[in-house]
Formats: sequence, structure tokens, C-alpha cells
Amino acid sequence: MNYGNKKVILTGATGLIGKETIKPLLDYGFEVFAIARNYSPLLNKVNFLQGNLFDKDFVQNSFEKIKPSYLLNLAWCTTGDYLSSENNYDYLQAGINLLKCFKENGGKRAIYAGTCFEYKFKDTPLSEDDELDCEKNDYTFCKNKLREIAQYYCAKNEISFGWGRIFYVFGKDEDKSRLFGMVQNNLLNNISINVKTGQLLRDYMYSKDIGAAFIEFLKSDVEGCVNICSGETINIEDFVLKAAKLKGSENLINIEYQKSSQPKIIAGSDKKLKENVKYSLKYGIDSALEDILNGK
Repeated sequence: MNYGNKKVILTGATGLIGKETIKPLLDYGFEVFAIARNYSPLLNKVNFLQGNLFDKDFVQNSFEKIKPSYLLNLAWCTTGDYLSSENNYDYLQAGINLLKCFKENGGKRAIYAGTCFEYKFKDTPLSEDDELDCEKNDYTFCKNKLREIAQYYCAKNEISFGWGRIFYVFGKDEDKSRLFGMVQNNLLNNISINVKTGQLLRDYMYSKDIGAAFIEFLKSDVEGCVNICSGETINIEDFVLKAAKLKGSENLINIEYQKSSQPKIIAGSDKKLKENVKYSLKYGIDSALEDILNGK
């Protein structure tokens, strides 16, 4: 679907997922304008817009100058104590302001990143029309409020809008506060790895696949919510052991099966991603781990 010019404003461009959207965007001929506070070599092939997403004047001026037809908003904080952080409300406000500036400057197609944590969890794969439970914490509350406001605003202003609910992510150079980031760091530095809840089943998807899936979503005409997931589950024990075996470091792994307040299973249905967005995984768990740990 052609929504006008191929200019796209990208937020979160240096993040775990955002950096993986740049190559597919360029491959599809998009002219990319990436908002970031600081320059990174990751942005050397795109137009770098140095500024703060929370600075309304900067955002307004950027949209007035560029007049993009597309907006891909991936920016959010998902490290540290992000579940209860006051920053969630700042990202909620910023997401709304982005859309207002987008609309005022002729924007046509916007895709925002949501999270699987918006759902009420159950022991079978979650579909886009399943029940939500968004008042677990500030993170899910703000994500869902942004979706609700954005969907209403875009419908009112004839902007095509999509919301990608991301499940479990792993990728290169992941923050060490996250499971795979810790595993990657410890394997590279010959440090022991203690896993306390190896029995939990999760739907993991490689950040390269997630980035590419978002671009297929962006250039499609699919609207509403779409799960960005693999449609498969693996328990945490097997996931960590697969990574360790690639480095010949199984001896570093200690697996426990402690009781947990977390859901035993968090899995998504990828039917809409496959059938509507037309995206299928390029990487399985094994090939993705090999791609990361071999430094590709």
C-alpha cells in the first residue's frame, strides 16, 4: 500500500528492536529520519535527528520540516524498574504528541509498539481479541492507554494505525539486566549463570525478526492489534542451555525450578502476523542464537 511519500520518522532507533528496523526500511526504499538523543554509528545510513522525544517544540519542528507519510514509534524504556517507573507516563504523553504532529503535517500511516503484558494470561496461545488485563502496573496501564487514545485519534483523523504487541525478545548486545543479556555477557566472560525458574515457557523471538516484522506491518494496510511473536514456546532451561552449548559452556549453567508468581506459559498466536501481515520467521531459536553468539 502506498501512503504518499516514503519518508518515515523512527523513534527508538538505537534500541534492541529499533536498530533492527533500519536495514529493512532502507531495503524497501524508505527515507528514514531517526530521532535519538545521541548519535550512534547505527544511524550512519539514515537521517539523524538529535533531540529529546519529550521536547514538544523539537518534535513539532521535526515533523513540520520533514512532513513524513509514515511514523514508526518504538521508543519506550524496558530496562531497570520500568514496570513502575514514572517515565511510563512521559512515553504515553510523547506518543500522543507524536500523533498530533504527524496528523498536522499530513501523516498517513502509523505503527506503534505494544506489549504482550497487556493480555490477561492463560495457558493457551493469546490472540489479538483475547481479554486484556492492563492494570498490572504502570507500564501496561500506559501502553494500553496509548493504544486506546491512538486508535480513536487515528480513526477520527483518517490515519491508518497499527499496534504491534511484542512478546519475548532476545538479541545482540542486550542489556545485562535482562535474561538473555545476562546469559550472553556471562558466556562471553566465563561467568556462571544461575536460572531460578527454568520450567517457565515463553514465546521468544529474535530482535532481527521483530524488526523485520514491524516493517512488513508498516508497509501493509493491516490495522489494529497484531501479535509480534514466534507462535512457539520454549522453556527457559532449554533456551539458556542452547546458548551455552554453542559456546561449549554447559558447565557454567545452574538450573533451578523455584516456585514463581509468574505465569507458567506466555505464548502468542502468530496467525494474524502470518496471514494478514504476511510475515514468517527468518530465524529459529538455534539459528538466531548462532547468529548472535558468533558475532554476525
